[in-house]
This record gives sequence, C-alpha cells and structure tokens, in this order.
Amino acid sequence: MADSVISMEKVKAFWNSQIYDEDKWALNAKLLRAAGLFAGSIILMRSYGDLMAI
Repeated sequence: MADSVISMEKVKAFWNSQIYDEDKWALNAKLLRAAGLFAGSIILMRSYGDLMAI
C-alpha cells in the first residue's frame, strides 16, 4: 500500500489533541454549538418561514 501523506496516527493524535485538551475543547464546543444553531435556524426557516411572512 502506498504511503499516505496523512497517516492514521497523525489523525488520531490531532483528534485526541482537540478533544482532551480543555482549552481547545472549550473553543471547539463553542464552534459546534454555533454550527448547530445555524443549521437549526436554516431548517426552521425552510420549514416554517412561510408562516413568519408578513
């Protein structure tokens, strides 16, 4: 198998550094919450946007 530029060990190390470091996890949790709120608002407006029209 050909050597890949990004190995699974590097991906696992990056994942663990983002999850288990409290400072990085706090930022990532804020980003996940913001992305979820954004996606939820899009779904809400697509479903019920016609009811909100004046």
